[in-house]
Amino acid sequence: MSLVEQHEQHVGEPVETVVADSKYGTVENFVTCQQQGIRTHLGDVLAKQTNNPRRQGIFPDTAFHYDPQSNTCQCPAGQTLRPRRLHPVRRTWEFTAAKGVCAACHLRSQCTRASYGRTIKRHEYQALLDRARSQAHSPEAYRDRCRRKHLAEGSFADAANNYHFKRSRWRRLWRQQIQDYLIGAIQNVKILMRSLPRQPLAAIQHVSEATLTRCVAKVSAVFGIITEGNRPYKHVLTEWVPV
Repeated sequence: MSLVEQHEQHVGEPVETVVADSKYGTVENFVTCQQQGIRTHLGDVLAKQTNNPRRQGIFPDTAFHYDPQSNTCQCPAGQTLRPRRLHPVRRTWEFTAAKGVCAACHLRSQCTRASYGRTIKRHEYQALLDRARSQAHSPEAYRDRCRRKHLAEGSFADAANNYHFKRSRWRRLWRQQIQDYLIGAIQNVKILMRSLPRQPLAAIQHVSEATLTRCVAKVSAVFGIITEGNRPYKHVLTEWVPV
């Protein structure tokens, strides 16, 4: 959510949809986004766990019917699982059957391999979580994540392969920030050049001197660089020193 807040501060508009890979598709992010009315086109980290070979042949959690009136779950064998506790950090209810029920069940081999029986975990805001995951598996979400691959990930790959984006060890944060700004400026200039006519000199002639001055001022502000006469200055730690 810190990334969402940072984005809203930069663009001055509220976020309507978030798009990211499965690293961000956590329960906390899903629920928080839904509480704030944000569509979640995130990759679902639970999908990788569901496809785990160790879980093949085991009933998924969706096979257990939840009754909101009694706050209980019913397993495929017809047994009732009652809430045991609410996890203080994960905010999930744990549902278990009575002692000895799972051990005597004829569907045990299809339900669990644990010696103590099957445990179902249900989030306290499960309705919001189900809606978020439904949005995450929608065709629109798949399309947005595919678009993100060649936009965001392509930009990262270009910076790493061509502009030493990953060579940041021992540089300290302020030096790395300068490099990141320069890489971003180079990539933006390349995008701008693609939209120019085939004759760059002819296009430049139409740009006024005032426009160029404003562009230089904006770039200087971004990079922390000011000019006094013809001498460029940059901000180093807490003072301005000549370059």
